[in-house]
Amino acid sequence: MSSVSAAFGRTTFSTFSYSNHFQLKSISDQNIFDSSTPCHINQQTRHRSNRSRRGLYDGKDVRTGNKVSFSEKKTKRKFKPNVQKKRLFSEILDEMIRFNVTTSALRSIDKAGGLDNYLLKSKHVTDEGTGGEAKKRILDKMEELRKGELKNAEQKQK
Repeated sequence: MSSVSAAFGRTTFSTFSYSNHFQLKSISDQNIFDSSTPCHINQQTRHRSNRSRRGLYDGKDVRTGNKVSFSEKKTKRKFKPNVQKKRLFSEILDEMIRFNVTTSALRSIDKAGGLDNYLLKSKHVTDEGTGGEAKKRILDKMEELRKGELKNAEQKQK
């Protein structure tokens, strides 16, 4: 290890390199994952509560914390998401769908440009729950519309 003295008083700058000193192994060298197991088994899945499966919760869930009194005595409490029952309009299905929706999900729906865009693009909507069911219905309807457009285009060409 060598150090170079600078002309700025007593400050000493070191030219020692930690990256050369420590031999760090890459992930491929450590063989963490066995190649015989499929990749999807090694991936972690996020826990979704049963409550959030019942509606559009936008990643919100029940949190715990403390209620703090004037004497600063702490007692456990729950912070529940702000859930509202709403009927939201799907343009592709051309119908109103009833959901339990958090207010943050309502803001995200507006930001996405409607219920259909939110359901198709949001990372919080999975295949399970009411959001997943509506997403599947929308995808099926979109596939029907594509097939109908293809048939119409074929008929026009003939």
